[in-house]
Amino acid sequence: MKKCFFIVLLAVLVLFRVDAQAGVVKPYKTLKAEAKAEAVKKAAEANKQREAEKPTDPEEWDYWDDYEYTWEDFYDEPDDDVYNINRELRETGYAKLVKGATYNIDWHICIGDHNTLDATGATLKVGGNAAMRNDWTTLKKGYDSMSNIKVKGGTWVSKSSGGYWSTSFSFSHAKNITFENMNINTTNAKGHSIELVGCKNVTIKNCKVIAKGTPSSGCLEEQIQIDLAAGNTAPFLSGSLRDGTTCKNITIDHCTVTGARAVCANYTKKDGRYKNKYHDNIVVKNCTLTGLTSEALSFFNANNVTVKNNTIITKSKRTGTAYSIGCHMAIFGTKKVSAYEKGKFVVEKNTIKGGRQGFQMCSHTKSRYGKLIIKNNKLYCKKGKGNALKVTTNASGSRSAKSVTKKGNKLYKW
Repeated sequence: MKKCFFIVLLAVLVLFRVDAQAGVVKPYKTLKAEAKAEAVKKAAEANKQREAEKPTDPEEWDYWDDYEYTWEDFYDEPDDDVYNINRELRETGYAKLVKGATYNIDWHICIGDHNTLDATGATLKVGGNAAMRNDWTTLKKGYDSMSNIKVKGGTWVSKSSGGYWSTSFSFSHAKNITFENMNINTTNAKGHSIELVGCKNVTIKNCKVIAKGTPSSGCLEEQIQIDLAAGNTAPFLSGSLRDGTTCKNITIDHCTVTGARAVCANYTKKDGRYKNKYHDNIVVKNCTLTGLTSEALSFFNANNVTVKNNTIITKSKRTGTAYSIGCHMAIFGTKKVSAYEKGKFVVEKNTIKGGRQGFQMCSHTKSRYGKLIIKNNKLYCKKGKGNALKVTTNASGSRSAKSVTKKGNKLYKW
């Protein structure tokens, strides 16, 4: 019995040893050095064989191949980093980068269904427009393009000193996505580090997302963008995919985000079919969010929102405008949407600093928010503590929230 047990244990250990190497993607620099070393070895072996075949009779040397091989005769150029990562993801569904290694991402990593990329401890130097996106050739309406995607770790940096005016991580019509333990510093303030278009069940956790450079005074773009599939919000989608799909069940937890805007759930201004669509169930907690020229945190057309245990600071100098609000919730559209009145909005245990307001909830339509619970916050406003917390009236003259519970908040002039 003991002998059988140890045989099984040995088999398991061997299996785990093999699996530990599965999915590992070496960087191009290492593969190139290994390929050259192998080529040098083969050249030496070929020359040794050639010498061994050298005739002893000098009169036969004319028939002997006296060509001296070099490593270049046997060198096989390896594929680039992105090709190797994409191939591993495509073939096994799992790619693990080497800790301490550097990878060049000069075109996008195309992650697929049930794929995991573990970049823990690696540095990824991003050139061009995109670091990663889902496969556009398999896009479907709704949330069915892809599911169960995980991106873990890595220090993602721009090859450009000023960053790129682009989106680094772009996902559309997808579900069950996790970003964790990532350090992203690739786009400038006009771009987006992470863009979610019509996605659900997304978690962004323990990530540091910082825009490169200094934004212009009027810049409004967010580093984490929560968007819907419409023509002006996602122009890269083809017509049939502009189906108005919104985002659902989005959680941002223990993240540091800095940009012109830090985080924003967007609406469409131009596409009349979808002006009244809304995102649902967004949670932002335990984060430090900084907006340099616009709101640090905005929810436009979002239902069921939780904002808890965050530090939210808007540094915009446009203190007479809504772009200087610390945390901004607003409803836009063309008609009353009753679903908002059933929603719950919790703002709790945050430190929020803004210009015109610290926190504001506002409906620009006849819609009304449901239940607002705002408690135990420290709210700062440059326009005075009387403006630190504001719930406006809607287009019908009613309060923008059907029910408001205020408790334990401390208001300050900033």
